Amino acid sequence: MSKETYLNIYKKYDLYRSDIYMLTEKKPAEIFFLFEEICEELVEQRAINRQIPPEFIKNAQLFLGQNTFINVYFSFIDNRAFFLSDLIDFLALIKSAKKI
Repeated sequence: MSKETYLNIYKKYDLYRSDIYMLTEKKPAEIFFLFEEICEELVEQRAINRQIPPEFIKNAQLFLGQNTFINVYFSFIDNRAFFLSDLIDFLALIKSAKKI
């Protein structure tokens, strides 16, 4: 899995943008589903995930592990949207894999 795989997940939900938090009223279902799919990818043992700040990984693990505090926190769409927005901004900083 590469950075592009994450970006394709964002594109699948037509949320390939860093201002996802502006779309919480327009696309709430897409944000909820995108968040869950991104969390599932973040907990996988993949090379790209070693480049992502551990806070993203830990929150995804806690969310999928049904941590009460984290699940209540992420039950609010704004919190999911800001998480996704921060992650896509960070992914933009990761150098893309070069194809030879």
